[in-house]
Amino acid sequence: MKSVHGFEHLYLRNHTYYFRFVLRRHRIKYQITLSLHCKDFNQAVVSWRKLCIEVSRLKKLVLAFQKHETEAISRLVNGFKINMQEQLKMHHINSLVAELEQSYNDNAHMLKVLGSNCPMDFPDSFHHALASLSEGDSSISSDQKLVELVDSLSNIEKSAFMQYLASVLIRFTEADQEINERGLLLTAKTALANNNVTADENSLEFKVLLSKLKSSSQIQNSLIETVASEDAVRERELNQLVQTANGVVTTPDAKPTSNAPLFSEVYPEFLQHKIEKEKLDDKTQKDYARKYLLWQALVEDKPIDLYTPKDIGCFIDRCFELPKMNIRPYSRMSWPERIEADVPDEDMIAPKSVGHFYKWLQGVFAYAKSDTIGYISASPCSIKREYKSRIRGVFDDSELQVFLKAADSEKQLWRKWMVYLGIYTGARRGELVQLRKEDVKFDTATKRHYLLITDVHESQKLKTENAKRKIPLHMDLINAGFIEYVESCKERVFEGVNNREVVTAWFARQMRNLEVDSINELGHIRTFHSFRHTFITKVMNAGVQVNLVQQVVGHEISSFGITGNYTHKSTELKHVLPVMDGLDIDS
Repeated sequence: MKSVHGFEHLYLRNHTYYFRFVLRRHRIKYQITLSLHCKDFNQAVVSWRKLCIEVSRLKKLVLAFQKHETEAISRLVNGFKINMQEQLKMHHINSLVAELEQSYNDNAHMLKVLGSNCPMDFPDSFHHALASLSEGDSSISSDQKLVELVDSLSNIEKSAFMQYLASVLIRFTEADQEINERGLLLTAKTALANNNVTADENSLEFKVLLSKLKSSSQIQNSLIETVASEDAVRERELNQLVQTANGVVTTPDAKPTSNAPLFSEVYPEFLQHKIEKEKLDDKTQKDYARKYLLWQALVEDKPIDLYTPKDIGCFIDRCFELPKMNIRPYSRMSWPERIEADVPDEDMIAPKSVGHFYKWLQGVFAYAKSDTIGYISASPCSIKREYKSRIRGVFDDSELQVFLKAADSEKQLWRKWMVYLGIYTGARRGELVQLRKEDVKFDTATKRHYLLITDVHESQKLKTENAKRKIPLHMDLINAGFIEYVESCKERVFEGVNNREVVTAWFARQMRNLEVDSINELGHIRTFHSFRHTFITKVMNAGVQVNLVQQVVGHEISSFGITGNYTHKSTELKHVLPVMDGLDIDS
């Protein structure tokens, strides 16, 4: 494998480009090697840039690990490798689809110009010639037959025949909106071959490419018809759909620009100032280092003057969900693992400690605002939070109805079903995010659907062994159309939602939009995780046996004072149906 001069981590072997990153930490080597699946240098550089961003993030996160945490580092590196592979797949797919669609508008207008006449205005010989393409030697492709047919025509006939083909295509589009599956397959293969990209037809990325082409083909058929009818307004609308159907937008919303230094550039200055001017001791320096690692893991690095109170509020609210750092297993975890951990109330960080995070941030932004520095004119640390002792709160029935009503009008279906499942299953965010289509099953004995919470797939992981379980689906979920939604999914139930932080951030905004208080009258904090607490509270109040509740929500059997040695988890769905049937939400 030969390195490419001037491009760190980029290599070339057998005319194919690769990305190779080697991390050495505490005398142990960790390696990520990925094929970029392309032979074109310019395409390789685009992919290389994307992966370099991930490598920068990985390097920062690894600093949080101690010398003995080799297994945790290995898991982190492997997790980044999987994420980078997914990015490569989607990048190749989106680039191919965008390239195909970029020329579509021009082609539609060409069809309009060439195909303005009715097909019946052309000679009968053209009709017979077109019909002959489906006859004859089956070993010769229809494309090759068409090439041979056109080559056999005179120059004058070629021009007329192309006009005839265009007119037929326009009329065909008007008459038949069905998508030609065989044509899509050929388009996908051709696009991959033209871009020197290899992909197995049975692979996930190839199936995703077909799915995206099918979705855009429906829009594109409408585009041809619209251009033919000269509806300029509708054409602009459809062009926007063509651009956004695959997440490719040619004119994205402009982001605020700034000449101010990044937070990561200001922070070393702040730290040096504290050490020199205020004689910051070693213990406090280590404490600051831990806080900075958490900030890096949760917040985007951007110019110091672009941070808003909303950014600060989201960070502080997320800190409230962290575990205590001085108890097992959290004391042996890295920051990324602590962030992902599903923490019970009794293990949550003290609100007073969260207040220390806020004071640390106030210090950084106060330094940036000081007269002698002047990076910012106002500090974004203007939020109000209560740092007294607090516990997780629950939602009442009226608030649950507000969430359900809003979910029913959601355009992004993952948001709708995330809320429904949170309310009606009590499952953890991480468990829901990693659900796959095959995890939604039907029990023939009880005639009920259920979720199988498991870690069978390589992308799935669970908090504990007790987290493996069956969750019966409430009839309200069935009646709302959840099974039909699952049937429409490809492989994952929540495709595109790659981690629970996406859910956390969105739900915090949703609560503000719906004017549901994040802290109730008792001072209890409410987040998406409160759906789980609400579920447990409601079924317990309904008189359901504690051990059955534990089996559905995935707590250890001994959590409520029941000895695990004498209580065993049932594998039959019928035994836990009373839990789900005991859940009632008043309208």
